Amino acid sequence: MQPVGRLTIQLLLSMLVATLVTTFTGIRDASAIPAFARKYQTSCLTCHTVYPVLNPFGEAFRRNGYRFPNQKGSLDSDSVKAPMIALGQEEYKKSFPHSVWPSGIPEAIPLSIMFNGAATMNLPGSDAKTAAGNTFTPDGLIGEVHFFAGGAFSDTLTYFTQLTVTQSGDNGISGDIETAYLLWNDIVGPDHAVNLWLGRLFAPQITSFALHSDYLADTRLPGTSVVGLYNSSGAFGWGATHSDGIEANGILFHRLGWAAGWLASSTAAGLNTLNAENAYVHVGVKSGGVALDGEGKYGSNVPDPAKPWAEKAITIDAYGYHGVNMLDNGTGTGSGAAVAVAQHDSFDIAGASVRAQYDSAVLDFGGQYEWHAHPYAGTGATANPNPSGSPINGVPDFSSAQGLLAWGEFDYVVYPWFVPGVRAEFTIGNADATTNEKQFNLLRVIPGIAMLVRPNIRVVVAGDIDSATGTPPSGSWGAAGGAIAPTSGGKLQAETVTATAAVAF
Repeated sequence: MQPVGRLTIQLLLSMLVATLVTTFTGIRDASAIPAFARKYQTSCLTCHTVYPVLNPFGEAFRRNGYRFPNQKGSLDSDSVKAPMIALGQEEYKKSFPHSVWPSGIPEAIPLSIMFNGAATMNLPGSDAKTAAGNTFTPDGLIGEVHFFAGGAFSDTLTYFTQLTVTQSGDNGISGDIETAYLLWNDIVGPDHAVNLWLGRLFAPQITSFALHSDYLADTRLPGTSVVGLYNSSGAFGWGATHSDGIEANGILFHRLGWAAGWLASSTAAGLNTLNAENAYVHVGVKSGGVALDGEGKYGSNVPDPAKPWAEKAITIDAYGYHGVNMLDNGTGTGSGAAVAVAQHDSFDIAGASVRAQYDSAVLDFGGQYEWHAHPYAGTGATANPNPSGSPINGVPDFSSAQGLLAWGEFDYVVYPWFVPGVRAEFTIGNADATTNEKQFNLLRVIPGIAMLVRPNIRVVVAGDIDSATGTPPSGSWGAAGGAIAPTSGGKLQAETVTATAAVAF
């Protein structure tokens, strides 16, 4: 184990070197896009600080179904400045259902593009360097290209889509529709009270903030898959995944938010798809600052035009989730190859988070507990004593298990283009739900700086210090984002420094 002082000096020096020698990038999505800047004829900084992090006005824009907040109730037609083509006449509304309800599309194609990649320095003496076999390689400087489209068909019907293209192997490319959904807003009742969002959702709304609302991490919650730590075939990643499903949500009294959703369940490769059983509920309340919908009576809390990111506010969220994973328990065999054997892991999650802001200082923290019924892989197949016989299947393990995730991040907006901060993520797993025996844990500390070179060019430099005790049943900390090698004893290491950037236009 290295002394903590030496770790800190080593990490800070490496971060300084990385900042000076590269502005290369990490892989990160955006929840608001230049297409909206074109539509409303405004700067990206209207909604963002260091994108994709949203300021209070930008968060209200997102919660309102990608519509500008205003005192008339987010009537998008009052805010659009880009020329629109009418799809039908307004009079058609009077003759509906004998005519098609009218809408509109922009004259210009509402398309945005972002490209990014990754450049990581594996620090000397780290497990990350041992696993990679190198200190630095420029592999992956351009890792992804994203194509976004977003806009409105009417004052209440909006849409958002994202297609991601990545390099596949040495010569090929592959594409993935990460997000594509329709947002039907203000269905009944007061403005924003009841909305219905349908398709491949950007993410389940289990907090009052966007998926990418912290400066130093890809997602606000840790992207840890607890089930992946117990069984490497587990595909469920909480807080970091785009999910097919339907969600109802809304904002009541400007300050109280709610959401309830039904999503597809996750299934390991080689197994039949499960019936959709994943469901969640969320409730959040905000005190002070800009209202959740951006349309409440601000009073003395109206945003400062010179510091649109600043407010004095606290937001508290609570959520619950129930779902099923179909796992491969690793016990099956076939003719010379393993055959996936299904094992249902029913699970429940309870969590809460707090985001407190005082002017330019932001503290964001929370945690969740997971109960899993049958997450373990069983024993593998064994050779048949009879040389001519087939291998003998292994024995499944139907033990239950638990996991705890916690995170916290503190940031300070020194300038609208320069935000230093530090983040911590903690993961702990228990061997048995009845004895509550501690089996393994991982602490990640991530200091960093988020910067804007230009409003549409982002650079983030972040380090990673890992402290681990024990070994996950899957044998790897990869599902928890850790680079440190598992060990039966305790270990503390400075692992990596990553310079990240993205360009959007």
